[in-house]
This record gives sequence, structure tokens and C-alpha cells, in this order.
Amino acid sequence: MALADREPIHERLRGLGGIEEPPGPYEAWRLKLSDRGSQATAILYQSGKLVISGHAPVFDQALAIVDAVGKRVAKKRPPIRPTTSAPVEAPPENEPHIGTDEAGKGDFFGPLVTAGVYVDDRVTKLLRELGVRDSKTVGDRELRVLAGSIRDVVEDQKRAVIVVAPKRYNELYRQMRSEGKNLNTLLAWTHTRVIEDLIRHGLRPKFILSDQFGDKRYIESRLLIDTRLSGVPVIQMHRAEADVAVAAASILARDAFLRWIDQAGRALGLTVPKGASPKVIETGRLLVSRLGADGLKDYAKVSFKTMEKVLAG
Repeated sequence: MALADREPIHERLRGLGGIEEPPGPYEAWRLKLSDRGSQATAILYQSGKLVISGHAPVFDQALAIVDAVGKRVAKKRPPIRPTTSAPVEAPPENEPHIGTDEAGKGDFFGPLVTAGVYVDDRVTKLLRELGVRDSKTVGDRELRVLAGSIRDVVEDQKRAVIVVAPKRYNELYRQMRSEGKNLNTLLAWTHTRVIEDLIRHGLRPKFILSDQFGDKRYIESRLLIDTRLSGVPVIQMHRAEADVAVAAASILARDAFLRWIDQAGRALGLTVPKGASPKVIETGRLLVSRLGADGLKDYAKVSFKTMEKVLAG
């Protein structure tokens, strides 16, 4: 947000009945708004980023104010050369927080798995000593060992894994597409579920961190509305796996994905390939010949373009 817009928007949101709340990490100010049973929260981060989340009608009223101020100030503001905004930085990883990540998003076969891990200073140090890092830099054999170590170090109520099997994934994806939504909606839903599961155990993280996926503005306005209203900052950033909680979540998610793939392979009597390679297409055609196209929905994400290649064979 432009510097000239910040104070006018702050004043008009307060005029709408906004109540000042204590700002969280990296926040300049935070306002809570309510109207006719609806609530919304407006947060201005120190980077200049403004995030508004909540429900209509007060959510729509707040957006209208931002839009009106932006247009009014834009008329008065002289043209300026575009600048690159500073990258978002997460607070120190040894502060109590939740990290989330997913696996299987780009694999034709297998589920979409999302995991969340809560860490504090003690657990952060233990995970680092174990060599926990981004799952994309870990081979499958080592990953399975690391996943077991993470489960030993992180208590049950401080980790959560949600496996959306292909059959359920296909149903949810079809439903969301019919509502004009996309994969990012499904991803946001799984991340929300994981975090809600953890918070339900009474955990009180200082912030929540996830890798940035899709349109950042969409995520900021839709992801974890209830969590955001409870006062927990939600941060999305590229390469979030550098954080140990996100890295641990990425390992748990990938481990659950691999275990599902192994189990499916035993049930089918073949090796289920990962990714979307020519071997994947070959295996897909074999399964269609054995199970039919509808039967493949139990093992594959049929919304992928790979499905067209499988059926074209």
C-alpha cells in the first residue's frame, strides 16, 4: 500500500467503528470491525501490506473504504517509478509457532497430503540436531527415517497430517470448480484444517507460517479467517521450508504420501510411479484397461491434464 494511503484508510476504518487491537509481529496496526453480527479484521504490516479478512457486510464495507481512498489519493499523487517490495521475512524460528506444508500436489497418482507442526525453542533445537530440512532435498529412504524421528520428538497433539485420498480429492475439486474456485481453494482448506486441528489441542502459537501458493492476495483474504480473527498472525512466504517447523511438516506430509503410494502399489500388484512422467501415463493406461476410467479415480487426480494423455492411449 502506498504511504499516502495508510493514514486515511486507518482513520476511515476507525470511523466505521474499528476497534484498535494490539498489533502482532511485523504489524503497524490492527483493527477489529463488526456490523450486524459480521466481523472483519484489518491489519497493516510494517512492510506496507494491508490485509482485510472477515465476513460481509462489514468486510465489504472495509474493502469499499480501501478502494475509495486508493482512487482518491491516486488522483492527487504524481506518477512514480515502480519499485520492488521487500520480501516477507518470518520471525525467528525458535519462537512458538506452527508451520504447514503439503505433498502430492503435482503428482498424478496418490493423495494430497497437508501437515502441520508446532515447535518451540526446545523442539526447534532438537529438530535441527536431527538434520530436519526441506523434504525436496531429502531422498526417500532418509526421509522415512527423519519422519520417524520427528514423530519421536514432536508430541502427537503438536503435529497433524491430513490425507485427501484421490477419490475425495476428485470430489472436492469438482465441487469447487462448479463454484468457480480452483486448486488454491482446496489447498487453503487443507492448511486450515491442519491448523484448526492443532489449535483445538490448546496450542497458542505466536504466528503461523506456510509456503506461499497461488495468488498471495487470495490467500491472505481467505486462508484461516477464524485463526486471523483470534489474533494469530498468518505469514505466507516463498521458500518457507527454510523454517524448521515448515520443513518438518514437509517431511511428514511427504512420508504420508509415500506410504499411501506403497500401500496402493501392494493392492494393485505394481509399482505406482510418482510425478507425471511417461511411466505415469503408461501405468495410468494399464489401470484404465483393468479398472476402467472410473476405477482410476480411486488412485489418481483425474483433473490433471495427464488424464487426457492416459485416455488418449
